[in-house]
Amino acid sequence: MRSIVLITIVAGLAGCSGTGATTESSTAALQAANAAYDRALVDGDAQALAEHFTDDFQLIDDDANVRGKAEQIRMLTEDIDLLEARSDDVRITPLGREHALLTGRFTGRYRAGGRENQFTERYTSVWVLEGGEWKVKHEHASLVPKAEPAAGS
Repeated sequence: MRSIVLITIVAGLAGCSGTGATTESSTAALQAANAAYDRALVDGDAQALAEHFTDDFQLIDDDANVRGKAEQIRMLTEDIDLLEARSDDVRITPLGREHALLTGRFTGRYRAGGRENQFTERYTSVWVLEGGEWKVKHEHASLVPKAEPAAGS
């Protein structure tokens, strides 16, 4: 059922995007915007994060919490200290000239509640071209489960 809904949403976004797909320069700009977003996350830079999110930004996290722009920025700058992290395996799917779907893996270390942890998450994000800049409109992130030790190890 969810896959049917997702396919319908993606098809709808593609149909609303005007003529043609993103260009190579748009793809390069998206890659650069995603890398800058990663830097803003690690830096805990509230101003930069605000510039990377649309005003109606929404995130669904691995615990099914839904956060808007202000709450997500507060959480990223006050509740956790992202020590290092970076995206890889980034794939860009153009949904027209002004919309794109990015998927990737985000791996790193953070400190929260006095404890340091490592993480790997998979994410999907919808980016839109707004005022000539690529911005994140929606993001969904799921933690990759840690491998369990083999039985008898």
